[in-house]
Amino acid sequence: MAFMVRRFYSSVIEKTVMISRSTDVFENLALEHWYYRHSDFTNKNMLLLWVNSNCVVIGRHQNPWLEVNFDPATDLRIARRNSGGGTVFHDDENLNLTFFTNRDIYNRKQNLEIIVETLKSEWNIVTEINKREDIVIDNKYKISGTASKLGRPNAYHHCTLLVNCNRELMSNLLRKHEKNIETNATVSVTSDVLNLTQINNKVCINRLMTAIGLQYLKTVGDSTTANQGFNYVTPNEQTFPGFNEIKNEMESWEWRYGRTPKFNITVKCNELSVILSVKNGIIENVATACNVSLNNFVNEKFNMNVVEEIKQLLKTIKM
Repeated sequence: MAFMVRRFYSSVIEKTVMISRSTDVFENLALEHWYYRHSDFTNKNMLLLWVNSNCVVIGRHQNPWLEVNFDPATDLRIARRNSGGGTVFHDDENLNLTFFTNRDIYNRKQNLEIIVETLKSEWNIVTEINKREDIVIDNKYKISGTASKLGRPNAYHHCTLLVNCNRELMSNLLRKHEKNIETNATVSVTSDVLNLTQINNKVCINRLMTAIGLQYLKTVGDSTTANQGFNYVTPNEQTFPGFNEIKNEMESWEWRYGRTPKFNITVKCNELSVILSVKNGIIENVATACNVSLNNFVNEKFNMNVVEEIKQLLKTIKM
């Protein structure tokens, strides 16, 4: 005989806004995951606001070598987040928002409507939520992308909000090029983007955090809310036991590159080609019809320097 287990919630839901003092992508992603893993959101909702210095953040199931244009001259930090979805560029003029709730009351559309309402009421910027649940202007220009992690008992929805980010650098890093990679990894969808300052130059990060935070605190869902206001937080081990372990994993090669879904990459030069099979970021096989031994690359960590090295070897082969 089967029984249905029904979860009961208090009629009062506490709501609070947390603002991270860190601008380090690995610290902020670790903080986000710590809250997801250790907090009790049964009768509490939370909005975490955070800003990172220059970095690229790929989705959990993505291939960094496919998504990012690696430039040796650019000191770029690449992070892999725990949620799915596509690749995004962060800098200090991009606001990140994470909405935490219990899984049973997760409501991504309601979160996005808070942002839409804030932009309209504070700056008279008219936006809409499209079918992909991006926030767009004129049904075309994307200002916010969204992703989520749904577990038990907790869930979160997070999104970006382009305020005045470096669009040229973002384009150079994320512009799609043919890279001869075959994979089942999630591939980002290219979109036209706009900064909010291109619509209204009075928008700024600090005021945006305050305005969205206030709108979030006063938004009433299915339950009565008890507002706990704004609080600043510094991500560290002392305040969040186990934080360093999460951060170290986020920074590790094994997480950022080793978690890449299996892929093949074809290296071509002078009508010659080599196919590398890569699993968990490690080259497990090299296939070529060329009269040259490339077995020394097997069991090595894959990176774009390997591609350039193979190209140089192919140049030495006489046709």
